[in-house]
Amino acid sequence: MRLGSFISGVLGTVGLGLSVLAGVFAGNSMETVLTRGLLCGAVCAAVGYAVGVAAQQVALEHARHVSKIVAAQDAADEAKRLEDEAAREAQAAENASAETAATAAATTAPAAPAGT
Repeated sequence: MRLGSFISGVLGTVGLGLSVLAGVFAGNSMETVLTRGLLCGAVCAAVGYAVGVAAQQVALEHARHVSKIVAAQDAADEAKRLEDEAAREAQAAENASAETAATAAATTAPAAPAGT
């Protein structure tokens, strides 16, 4: 949805309605009320469109900024996860090699004399 068109429609309708109500309560003639109402509605619609376009640009820029921050944080989290996984794998490999060395040393050690 285009935010400029939406806000333009809302503000134009509100401007028209308020202007007509003010003209009726002031006791103006019907032609004056409707002429001023249409003029006020058109001006409010134009202002609303400009405000809506500016708001949409701000929202898009903020969304881009937030997505960059989230992407950077996701990349940092993934790098940390990979680093932790690599450290665990290295520790597991080190433990496995130490166990293999201990097993190999136990099987090649000379047997102690039985009767001492």
